[in-house]
Amino acid sequence: MTTHGRRAACAIAFVAAIVAACSTTPGAISPTSGSSPADSVPSPSSTTGLPDGFPIGSWTTTLTRADLLAGGLTDEGALIENAGVFTTTFAADGTWTTTQDTEVTVKWPVFRGTWTATGADTFSQRTTFPGDFAGDVVDFKWEVEGGDLLLDVLNPPDPTMPIVVETHPWKPAD
Repeated sequence: MTTHGRRAACAIAFVAAIVAACSTTPGAISPTSGSSPADSVPSPSSTTGLPDGFPIGSWTTTLTRADLLAGGLTDEGALIENAGVFTTTFAADGTWTTTQDTEVTVKWPVFRGTWTATGADTFSQRTTFPGDFAGDVVDFKWEVEGGDLLLDVLNPPDPTMPIVVETHPWKPAD
């Protein structure tokens, strides 16, 4: 696997983690039972050590070829593999999923794993799928500003991941 391919895969893994974590809304009322999940299930903070405001739910960002070129990526394969619409979900159960939607076939369109809050504004993400990246751990700093999720990669496994993750704010997914 090339360095660019590994970078792209790590970036996708990160985005997947964000998507998985964002799929659940804490305290939402069930339309069928009329009760809140918080009535029967511990809050995400108590189950996963989440700080207040942690971005549980789905977030999306779009990365273009121009964004990748501006970030310094020049390898044609890496440009193709890292462009598209990324959606990351952070679930309250400590799992994440990132998907990449693009008009071309990419090698790793889905990443999954687990995340753990490591501080008031930081978390670690461990990849469990795809197997090529299982066990990889990446640390992030997060901030929600004006409704957008801003992410910084604290220990990027390669130079591509920060381009994918940090170039644009992540918007709440519809």
